[in-house]
Amino acid sequence: MKLHMPALVGTVQLQVAAEYSTAEPFAVTLTFPTEPVEAEWVLSRELLNEALNTGTAGIGDVRITARGDLVVLALSTPDGKGVAIFRRDALAAFVSLTYLMVPAGAESDVLDWSAAAEMFPGVSFG
Repeated sequence: MKLHMPALVGTVQLQVAAEYSTAEPFAVTLTFPTEPVEAEWVLSRELLNEALNTGTAGIGDVRITARGDLVVLALSTPDGKGVAIFRRDALAAFVSLTYLMVPAGAESDVLDWSAAAEMFPGVSFG
């Protein structure tokens, strides 16, 4: 599933692509259409859900704060820092759709364990 949602980054409004796949049921990908290349961040959907429900989540390089109608996503790397502000209702709708696709606690049921077995021969994943 891929949706686009508006985000304010600095003084620029961007259409950020939010993606979720049952192939990676624990993660969501946010792609920011920045120049000269797109910036892609893979985040825990549980982290986003926690922030939406409790107001804050994350430590270190990823911090999310949900207050009122807005969600502030603060990201940092050795190359710099960035902040994106999303409408809470848009982000919450996206996260809710991911849980309709794969309910909380059922993530392991949809993982392709055969791919892991190929990467780690001799290790049992069953």
